[in-house]
This record gives sequence, structure tokens and C-alpha cells, in this order.
Amino acid sequence: MNSSNYAGRVCPLCGKQYTAPPALSRRDNATSICPECGTMEALDAMEERWCACSGHRSKDFSKLTDYYCRHFIPDGWRLQYSTLDEPEPERLLYLVGKCDQCGGFMRSGVSIACNWTGDRLLLDICKAMLQHRPFDGRDKTGIYRGGCAQRSEWYWKQDQLTRTERIEQFVSLFRESDQPSARLWAEEHMPAPPAQRETTAEFFNAVVELVKSNGFWPEQSAFITCEPARPDAALCHPMFDFRPVLTVEHGDGLRIDCYLNGIFDCAGSSKRLAGTIQTACSDRDTCVLLGSLTGALLHYGGVHREENLDRYVPLHNYNMKEET
Repeated sequence: MNSSNYAGRVCPLCGKQYTAPPALSRRDNATSICPECGTMEALDAMEERWCACSGHRSKDFSKLTDYYCRHFIPDGWRLQYSTLDEPEPERLLYLVGKCDQCGGFMRSGVSIACNWTGDRLLLDICKAMLQHRPFDGRDKTGIYRGGCAQRSEWYWKQDQLTRTERIEQFVSLFRESDQPSARLWAEEHMPAPPAQRETTAEFFNAVVELVKSNGFWPEQSAFITCEPARPDAALCHPMFDFRPVLTVEHGDGLRIDCYLNGIFDCAGSSKRLAGTIQTACSDRDTCVLLGSLTGALLHYGGVHREENLDRYVPLHNYNMKEET
């Protein structure tokens, strides 16, 4: 059938006119809706099977909340809406994910303003995406704390997204027809993180370079190996010290293990190896050299930390300017 036969039809879900052949709504298997709404309903129907654990099926709100606190692992976002141009009865932004026990689908929704449209509505959606972090709190150091370490890690990674990554994530929330306007708004208004995070490996390498540039690296450096620790981790809190520790290897040789001590990562770790410097020699002169190097590392580790405090400050809720 020619698409012109559908000209002038209005979708009862999104309120927009369409000319392509309609889809059948899955809500009642009778109502004709536009192809875009049909696609959205199909995607909703294809969601992973719901969590079947007894805690998730509880009718007791406090027990259900407790289950989400302990077992909900988010992995994405989904926006439920019909139109951006007119008020509507309900809009929700869902944080979607899975149960860490059975792998079943779980979600947590936050209401989006129903009476707003245009820029003001997009601002509300953006704020929700940047700030909605249910079932976890922040301690006095700004680190996420909750009953599920994987969720805390995911929240922290969301906070570390670059401005470009945030724009792409925001735009992906919308139907294809609404994405151009969402992108234009996001490119003008999307906030960026205060500073790019430094990782443990970058910190270690920077301290080593400071020691070298200030003339405290041993001239006999050919026999010294220097390696940052793996896996790497980003630093998200400044309450830490850089502590190099000189020890004797069991099979002769000396090593300097450089640790971060205090609060510095998203999990609230108190100690982490940042890198190691070592040599196969352990004679008197080598002991003196590495002892001096340990002192230089201790000093310049503190210098580098003080000069880069803005890169370790915890990310709190964004202060986004209200659109009028």
C-alpha cells in the first residue's frame, strides 16, 4: 500500500503525524501507532527477563528497596516519553541493569517534569542523568558507598565521562526524530568534569619525571628498572600520601615499592601499589643511591600531589544553570 494512504494519521502515543505504514501497539494488540513508537515498544518487549529472585518480587517496599541496595547493578539508561513538544501525564528516566544474583532485568526510575517542554525539559532530563545515583550514598570524602561494589564503580565511571561521552549518552536517550534537537541543546549546555582524572600509573610516572628533571635520579640509571603497577586506577580523592618503601629482595637486589596511602579511589581503598623501582645490586653504594632516591621520591610525590589537587577532588552534584 502506498505510504500516502497514511498521510495525516496521528500517533496516539507521541501525538505526531506519520505517513509510513503503522505498527500495532503491544499494549492492546489493536491500536495503530507510528513506526517509531512501535520500535520503542518492541525494544521494551525485548528487555532481558525480569529478576525472579524472591527479594525482587516482594510487595513490601522496604524489603524491595533493600534488595535493590544489595543486588542492583546498573549498566545503562532508558527514557520513557511520548513527546518533547507538549506536556504529558508521565515521563520517566530509568536506570536499567541486572541482578547480581540471577542476572535478571532490574530498573530504577526517576520522574521527569511532565509540564515542561523545550530547553527546560531537556535540562531536567540532563540533570537526572548526571545526578540520579539511587541506593548509594556518598561518605564525607565524597566516595560512593552502598551494598554493591559494582554499582558504586559504575556510578563513579559515569561521573568520569568526558563531555563528549556525556553528550553521546544523552542523545542516545531520545527517539531518532528528536536526537538532532537534543544534540544541539547538549552541545551548548552539557557540563564537563572539573578536571581530567589522573591515574595511579600517571601519578607514579609524573613523580619519576620530577625526580629526574630536578637531578636526583642516579647517574648509573642503566641498572635500574622502573615500572608502574597494573591494573591502573583513576584517582578521585586527594586524601592520600605517596610513600616509597625501600626493601631488600630475597635473591639479592633492592627495590622501592611506591604506595598510595589514604583515600584516593572510588572504592575507598587505603593502600595501593603505584609502581616499583628495582635493581639487581645490593652493595653499599647501591644502598646509598637508592636510599637517596627514596627520599627524593617521597618529596616530589608530595610536590606533585599539591600541584594537582584539582584532579583528585571528588565530583559532587553538578550545579547546572536553570533555563528560563
